[in-house]
Amino acid sequence: MCSSFLQLLIAACFAFQIASAIKCYQCNANEHAHCAEVFNPERLDISPTSCDHINEARYCIKATGIYEGTIGTRRFCSSRHHGNYCEYIRRPGDDREYRSCVFTCYDDGCNSATGHRVRDSFLIVGVLIVALMCRLLS
Repeated sequence: MCSSFLQLLIAACFAFQIASAIKCYQCNANEHAHCAEVFNPERLDISPTSCDHINEARYCIKATGIYEGTIGTRRFCSSRHHGNYCEYIRRPGDDREYRSCVFTCYDDGCNSATGHRVRDSFLIVGVLIVALMCRLLS
């Protein structure tokens, strides 16, 4: 019985993640100064908003440097994984080299800064605790 409960719990966790709409910070530093690389949402009147306007949105993206031909920082929703990387780009006719980074994540509001959230770690620890309790009770 305990293993059935554990399997149901794991399936429910993944089903909830897939079924719920993601919320991301959505802004462009070229239009809003608060969207710059240094971003502290606790000190600003900004919060993650629903990505319902993007078909099958599953990711939040933070792009800095040169992205789609413009210089600055953008935060947005996406239906595809853009990767996690930094590279140096030189624009035609420009002697300067620009550092460009893309950060992709899949948790609500995760595109406020770089680095992955620890949500998955908590999920794994929670499942392990339930499994241990089931083992002790059986």
